[in-house]
Amino acid sequence: MLTFRAPKITSTQDFAEAVHNMLFSDFIVIADEQTKARGRYRREWYSPIGGLWFTYAKKGIPTEKVPSLSIITSLAVRKVLSNYVDSRIRWPNDITVSDRKISGILIEAEALGNISTVFIGIGINSNVKEFPQELYATSLLLETGKNVNNDEILDRVIKSIEEYYREIDNTEKIISEVNEFLSMKERKIRLIEKDSEKKCVALFVDRYGRLVTDCGIFEAEDVLRVEVI
Repeated sequence: MLTFRAPKITSTQDFAEAVHNMLFSDFIVIADEQTKARGRYRREWYSPIGGLWFTYAKKGIPTEKVPSLSIITSLAVRKVLSNYVDSRIRWPNDITVSDRKISGILIEAEALGNISTVFIGIGINSNVKEFPQELYATSLLLETGKNVNNDEILDRVIKSIEEYYREIDNTEKIISEVNEFLSMKERKIRLIEKDSEKKCVALFVDRYGRLVTDCGIFEAEDVLRVEVI
């Protein structure tokens, strides 16, 4: 697959979105370090040398399937990381180990009618040695005491995404697996929305990808952040 590599870049997501109209096939943008990486709602994403930071640009996706890509990508990344650690899904788009964030996912898309190009942004704290004190995060290196091969993980993640994409219409199977590995299941959480904050008990993710709690049902786009408390 066509791959662009940069030792340092503002954001792999921004680069992919800037060049995709000039290309006719799927491609990957990977960087050793990002200076302006972002997550949901353009929150800053810490991405120093050592981690695996990339965007997988996937063309020809039916626009109606785009909302499901966040869940299947979470499953794909979690499965790969489970070869190293006890990885779990923190709804809607993080992978955690003992509630510490080890990976984040950002899905963006550009639609042309009923067909979209999807930009699957993934950050994996692979060989990151330390984090700012305010970040409750971890890495494969800190968890296992060993460096990993970022290229091998990249290859496994891309293959895993493709495997789950082939199952994208098997909603029951996908949601069942999400709930099996849901880090917050039956635990008290803090849901931070744009204008309010709630403390609830998370119950499960429903077939529409919504988080069901004892104080309501929440869409991913309505929630800024979820914390286990």
